[in-house]
Amino acid sequence: MKGTSDFRPIQWSEEEYQQFGQKPQISSHTYNELPLFQKDALIDLLDNYPRKHLQCHTMGTDPQTYKDWQQVDIADHTNGAELWHAVENGRLWLNLVHIEDNHSECRQMIDEMYAHLNVHCPHLENPTSAHSALLISSPGAQVYYHLDAEANMLWHLRGEKDVWIYPAMDAELAPQRFIEDIYAGEIDEDLPYRPEFDKRALFHRLQPGEAASWPHNAPHRIANVDMNVSLTTSYYTPAVYRRRYVHLANRFILRNLGVKQRSMREDGISAAGKRMAYRMMNKVRPFKRHDRSADYITDLQIDADAPLGFRKLPEQRYASFSRQRQ
Repeated sequence: MKGTSDFRPIQWSEEEYQQFGQKPQISSHTYNELPLFQKDALIDLLDNYPRKHLQCHTMGTDPQTYKDWQQVDIADHTNGAELWHAVENGRLWLNLVHIEDNHSECRQMIDEMYAHLNVHCPHLENPTSAHSALLISSPGAQVYYHLDAEANMLWHLRGEKDVWIYPAMDAELAPQRFIEDIYAGEIDEDLPYRPEFDKRALFHRLQPGEAASWPHNAPHRIANVDMNVSLTTSYYTPAVYRRRYVHLANRFILRNLGVKQRSMREDGISAAGKRMAYRMMNKVRPFKRHDRSADYITDLQIDADAPLGFRKLPEQRYASFSRQRQ
């Protein structure tokens, strides 16, 4: 990276390494200094990024009304400069998914990132990169209160954004049924949100060169101050897999049997038995998990000259990044 051997973008304290993935924290980095995250390079990236992996969304202004989150189609002729202009002046959220598979420099950067974390965070038992996405978003854009099934974090690169990080695995903040349905792919990551939850959150205004991290399944939400660019990286660890299969067993086996009190414990004989039962049953007759991306339908399309960066279409269509268009 940067063509020099002395570029070390992560230089945390011993306490920060020990707390990574265990507690919410804000840490520093210097990935934002890389040429690939400068404006011209990003516009070039948008010009050439595979449309099936370039997602676009818009949203409302009320953090409690997550159903205002809508897909926005991107026409084939839309170029990178037009996309940048639409985001800069509109209300949009571009999500360049699988950046590690579509950009060799990002792949190298992410590989080096996790090699570094493997060395300095032994408590995570060798985290491996799952998938990553580059986020380019408008002033005032927001991501609603949600949790992710994978462990993940946010590396901030350009602009300012407010982030709220809430305690993980709290039944009031994230009801068990919602967690199970998120793991099963039956609902998006959004959770029911009430403003009083913010009293329990770590709040921070992220600056370029800062990274926000949190424990696995910690709910969080985001609101931009100005135009933003961030990198989100997800990772797997043995603990992440153990939790995943407990929730999948609870959803597809115990809930289907009518069991109302489903333990979320991840250690012990009972948890191990549930994980084994799920794997065996899923191998014999796979449980049906919904692919939400196949159903991305919209009547909105990017328009760099429109006030919000998009226009309304005369009829609905599958979005350019819907699996139905691939």
